[in-house]
Amino acid sequence: MQFMEMEESMAMDAMNNRKKWGKWLWHALPLAALLVWGAFCITDQLWYDEAFSAGLVMQPWKKMIYITAVDDHSPFYYMLLKLFYHLCGGGTHFKILKLFSLLFMIGYMLLGKYYVSRLFNQEISVWFMLFSLCMPIMSVQAGNVRMYSMALFFMTLAGLLAYDIYREESRSKWILFALSSICIVYCHTFAMIQAVWLYLIFMAALIRSRQFQKLKRFFVCGAVVSLVFSPWLVVTFKQMQLRMRYDTGSAEELAGVRELADYCREWFSAVETPIELVVYLGIGLAAVMAVSAVLWMRREKSYAPALGAAAFVLTALTGFLISVFVNNCFMGRYAFPGFGFIMLVYAVGMCRIRKIWARGCVVAVALICLVLQYRSELELEYDGGLEAYESFFSEQVGKEDALIGPHGHAVFLSVYHPDQAYYLSGYVPVDLSFPNLEPCYDIGQLIRERETVWYIAFAGDSPDDVQEGLRFEEAAAFHYMYYDFVIYKMLR
Repeated sequence: MQFMEMEESMAMDAMNNRKKWGKWLWHALPLAALLVWGAFCITDQLWYDEAFSAGLVMQPWKKMIYITAVDDHSPFYYMLLKLFYHLCGGGTHFKILKLFSLLFMIGYMLLGKYYVSRLFNQEISVWFMLFSLCMPIMSVQAGNVRMYSMALFFMTLAGLLAYDIYREESRSKWILFALSSICIVYCHTFAMIQAVWLYLIFMAALIRSRQFQKLKRFFVCGAVVSLVFSPWLVVTFKQMQLRMRYDTGSAEELAGVRELADYCREWFSAVETPIELVVYLGIGLAAVMAVSAVLWMRREKSYAPALGAAAFVLTALTGFLISVFVNNCFMGRYAFPGFGFIMLVYAVGMCRIRKIWARGCVVAVALICLVLQYRSELELEYDGGLEAYESFFSEQVGKEDALIGPHGHAVFLSVYHPDQAYYLSGYVPVDLSFPNLEPCYDIGQLIRERETVWYIAFAGDSPDDVQEGLRFEEAAAFHYMYYDFVIYKMLR
């Protein structure tokens, strides 16, 4: 009898200790995310897509919206980013733009801390935040000057609101659901597609549970969102038509097995710098957590995590099918706004695993993936390439000099010197955002007009590739993030 009492006492102590650790983690994880992800937001390094965003916010409002309309973007993210950029002083300190993404990522973590805890319980909230912190793609997008972190926040909010309304509706919840939905559809085209799937799944859940009294507000909400988005929906259709008309390379090289592998690399590692071990560990972990989550949902008779994950999966499937049969336009990050739903699956799956050693193995795998990919991303962010470029610029480039490149991807570093003259060899596309680019059809004439002309290109390219008979010498070469640059000095 005394032995049994001792066992019960030890079990109670162990449970209390777990609760204390859970409470501590519940408070600490958002702060940990701020530190871990914040490391990517205190440099000015930008890759091409980020430089595109930086160039857009430097443009006047009217031109910025025009460029988004003729490309394949929505202006909503860039409008908010531009406001934040100017409020924080503007200039070429681009860490401001990265911090904007970080704000939404921390907002997402706070949704996990408070809203997930309210709808489920604190244990699920802790696992939701922990897996979110450990997923490599979260670190990649946390400081990325793109719309994905903002879309993640609003999509997660909308999904949690849908479940909250399913349980118990109120006018304020429906209003927030409509507002978050409007923000989602204006974030990105595939975020809009994901919102459509979320609405269809939500409607099916209401019908399945015979909550017909909620359908009226559901359709009102959907009508409001559709009405607000309708002006840009026309633009979206035109963007799709233009892409199909001019993007012949994507139409000819339709998606296949290679693209599926790229999706896995991006979701579990990073598509530009994948670590194969991290990819395989991530896929294995996802499989284990999915099976465990199914067991949890069957036991609890709560299928909300599966319905949220279905919105993510159906969006990815939609994008893949479009890329297979129509145009190779889908990338793994386009489904990223629904990653909060996947993290909820991980969280409930972890609650089904009760053995301490099994939990330890799962957490160890997640941490290994984080550490390996995180180190790789830090090396990219702090590789010294920008310092090498700026050193060359300060030492050799004069105010009357000009820089020219063969295409936009080679001259995106122009955003760091918006007052310097930059040229593209040939036509400047109307959807190119960099504010200080001009066309140049005769490099020889440019050499005669300018004090010195510098030709900037990727390693392996040279001025001979665009115009024969030019004289030049190599002036600098450096590695910057994903790129190897070479700069030539053009000779008279």
